[in-house]
Amino acid sequence: KQWYQRRVPITAGIDKAVLLANLLDHTISWLGEVPAGLKLNNELVQFLGLFFSYHIHLFKGYLDLISGYMPCILYTISLTCIPGITCFLSYTLSFSIILLLHVHCFYAYACNLYSAQLKALVSLGRLFAGVKYNPLRSRVDSVKTHGDQLILGTLLFSTLLFLFPTTLLYYCVFTLVNLALVLVQMCIVTAISVIRTCPIRDLVKVVSRDSDVMCDVMIQPLSGCHGDEGAGYQGNDGSESADGSPGNHGNVFIVTAVYKTLVSCLKRTSLGNHKLSLTKVKSKCLKGDVIKISF
Repeated sequence: KQWYQRRVPITAGIDKAVLLANLLDHTISWLGEVPAGLKLNNELVQFLGLFFSYHIHLFKGYLDLISGYMPCILYTISLTCIPGITCFLSYTLSFSIILLLHVHCFYAYACNLYSAQLKALVSLGRLFAGVKYNPLRSRVDSVKTHGDQLILGTLLFSTLLFLFPTTLLYYCVFTLVNLALVLVQMCIVTAISVIRTCPIRDLVKVVSRDSDVMCDVMIQPLSGCHGDEGAGYQGNDGSESADGSPGNHGNVFIVTAVYKTLVSCLKRTSLGNHKLSLTKVKSKCLKGDVIKISF
């Protein structure tokens, strides 16, 4: 443990998390001004800025609390390399999720606020058209509205409409940050799944042209067939073709075998089971649904 502490900084990992927290703090301060010349609601911007800044302050206190245990944590994670690389990647993924918990919380807050405001605007918009959504029959039915209902709906719709650009800006910022983190986590999970399902030993044998998986092939023409002079020999290294010149059939076979094996492993990974396509991501972003991947 002492040998590890002399070679790894005590604050390794904490500095990166503090740097990310400072970047988020600067981003929130930038959103509190006039970002890109956009005219936002000052009161809502001030409220959201104080809300997120306070959570960043709490997260920095959390980092200060666990900074004393970082040598033990990093030493434990380094020991996970002994069982295998997949165990090390799994512990690293879990530790990174804990360190970046505040980013996911910010995204969840902005997502719920955006979703609630969007649903309210859609419902109030239907009020002006004289219709409403019927959850029992999952359809839109007509409804009679009174004057006081229209006046109240107009006031609420105008208020939410003017506050919507501010909410949309915060939602877009935290959605982009969360998508970047989700992409990194998906890459780590995919690497773990590929390592677990991929027959690495057999692939090494194929690439090294081991005799257990590859052998010489002798091609001889049938009697009476045309092109008897084209008979030749193809070895397992593709060194000679029918006319005596170097061939590359063996190399093509190796590349094809490795490619098909990797594609088959990717289809069996957790990433292939989730089927998180760009269409689904776009639909979730527009509706305000939380984008997450179950590991």
